[in-house]
Amino acid sequence: MKFIRTALVIALITSGVLACFDTYLFLAERPMVYPAKTLAFDGFGEYSVNESKNPAEDEFLISFNAFYGIDGRLSLLLGGGSSEKGRGEFAFDEIWLGATYNLLSRKDGAYTLDAMAACVNNFDEKELALEISAPNIFHSRGLTLVAHPVMEVIPSEGDVSFGAHFGLFKSLDKRAVFGIGAEYMSAQSGPVFGNRIVEGETAMSLFFGAMIGKNFYIQNEFAKGLANSRDFGFATTLKFLIDMR
Repeated sequence: MKFIRTALVIALITSGVLACFDTYLFLAERPMVYPAKTLAFDGFGEYSVNESKNPAEDEFLISFNAFYGIDGRLSLLLGGGSSEKGRGEFAFDEIWLGATYNLLSRKDGAYTLDAMAACVNNFDEKELALEISAPNIFHSRGLTLVAHPVMEVIPSEGDVSFGAHFGLFKSLDKRAVFGIGAEYMSAQSGPVFGNRIVEGETAMSLFFGAMIGKNFYIQNEFAKGLANSRDFGFATTLKFLIDMR
């Protein structure tokens, strides 16, 4: 159960291993595939306040990822980090592999559809988990709309969870992006196990990202849980790209 709980994180930019909110890709108006022969590294940290009146329940996680664009339609992911834990329990206990393939892109760049898949190994929990998703991204006049259905599976437990991420973003002079997002995850793997769609976890977030140097990006998120979720949380991602051509 730990992986799915980790995948819920606070909301959107890094929800699950395969994040669908990416400042660099949004500003470039690309699908969720990195350009051919482009190597990208990012580091992500998140702090979650589960109960405002109980600091002992606070949790955090850290992850590191490397992305590589094979060609214009396929990119690969290798990453690892600490799953969501209490402040005194930090440990690197997960590694993951993933891939993103662009299924469809309109010639004018107004719409893209990708297939994303990842496999996560949690050493402490001795669990292997799978995540499959299909982000739909629409671009128009500096606006980006994301609709991203997600399925998460733990084969050893026969546990399946469904959800979706949504976001609306505005680009500022091709150097920054801000927006709002929302997430729903079925409660089969949440705090009201067994109720599935009826009582799922929901959250909303505010997002801001910017290019702060050549090939260097930062993005921040503040998220508020709405139902069956934590009170609120903060997340930051730093990303650096290298053109290998």
